[in-house]
Amino acid sequence: MSMGFKERDARRALRLNNQDIGRAVDFLFEEKAKRKQKREDDIQHKIEIMELKQYGVTPLKKAVNVEKLKELVAIGFEKKLAAEALRRNENDFQKALDDLTNPETNSVIQLDIESRKRKREQRAVNARIEELVSMGFDRSRVVAVVQAGETMEQTMSRLLPEVDPLLAFDANSSGNPASEASNLNPDSVEGPSTADEERDVEMEDELARDIGKADALSDYDIEVTKEGEAIQEYLALLASTDSKEALSSC
Repeated sequence: MSMGFKERDARRALRLNNQDIGRAVDFLFEEKAKRKQKREDDIQHKIEIMELKQYGVTPLKKAVNVEKLKELVAIGFEKKLAAEALRRNENDFQKALDDLTNPETNSVIQLDIESRKRKREQRAVNARIEELVSMGFDRSRVVAVVQAGETMEQTMSRLLPEVDPLLAFDANSSGNPASEASNLNPDSVEGPSTADEERDVEMEDELARDIGKADALSDYDIEVTKEGEAIQEYLALLASTDSKEALSSC
């Protein structure tokens, strides 16, 4: 385990090698090398699959034969050119070799490869344009920037400084009260109207006339009978107070 192996693997190696430590250690290193090689083979296999997808399929919908492709590449032909020759000829090695060695067919294959490459690139450009337009950028500006052949990061850095003046106005006016006040036209600020002022004056004059005609003490007048009753209650209250004081003095 001091060599970096897990205890489970070490015990397994010892069991498989009859508790022989030397053979168990060799076994562990061999297993480690096999696992490493398998990972590398898997990675290489995935890379080859990705390449085969780029080459397309034959007319009968078969993938390009990897082994025959390696043979043509070993002879000295460019990989994409050899793959296209095999694709066209249903992986027939001899027919593919004949096309590659024939200057006329070789030229046709190269032109076809370039045409397909341009179509793929155009599809990628169109997809990028639609993605950026969906984000709200102006289409004409996006097309001009994307067709310059820049990376997505460079394209975004050139498009982001664009700000819609109307949006900027809305942002400034909604976020800055001072800007709202400064944008107001002094002539548009309405004060009290002349009609309201005239209406107030008329009302004040009318109230003044009513007050002048009225008796200022009329609100305090009461009937005679009520006045007599109030006086009797007042005298009775005074009498009771005097009697209480006389009793308290005794």
